[in-house]
Amino acid sequence: MSACERACLAGKIPHDFRRTAVRNLERAGVPRSAAMAMVGHRTQSIYQRYAIADESMLKDGAARLAALHLSDSQKKSEPKVVALAKA
Repeated sequence: MSACERACLAGKIPHDFRRTAVRNLERAGVPRSAAMAMVGHRTQSIYQRYAIADESMLKDGAARLAALHLSDSQKKSEPKVVALAKA
């Protein structure tokens, strides 16, 4: 019997857990160099294979982008002209 079966996780493979770990590290904002060391990846290309974006990550990214655009548009509407002091 495999470790996954003993843990009532039949059908899972070690790479599933590694992928979950990488996704959680990405979500937590852990620097890539630290995340790579934590999961044992030596190259960016291998790490990227495991750093799969799921739907919630895509929604979060879209919300952050919308907030950035809103912030930028509010900055543009602020006056840029400053009155000169009277001499």
